[in-house]
Amino acid sequence: MSEKLESWAKVFAALGNPERLAIVAYLLSRRRSNCTELAQNLRLSTPALSYHLRILSEAGILVRERQGRRRCLRVSPELRQVLKPKVLAELRKEGA
Repeated sequence: MSEKLESWAKVFAALGNPERLAIVAYLLSRRRSNCTELAQNLRLSTPALSYHLRILSEAGILVRERQGRRRCLRVSPELRQVLKPKVLAELRKEGA
């Protein structure tokens, strides 16, 4: 299997989980967020959130940034380019 196909398989496997899809939808609706905000709004425990964020990061779906002392997350530009506009719009609505 090619490297590209393996990469896509990781992305689709990561997005195949409802909690991870909710994280992506939430971030798409807000541009970026920190872990505390994500955990509170999605009602996930810290260990569960950490687990899901690791999988999304390893799949290349999330980008981590520093803003002062805070670490923020956002959806990678590559994922935005791949998903069709209609899918992006629907995910934004779900994350609001």
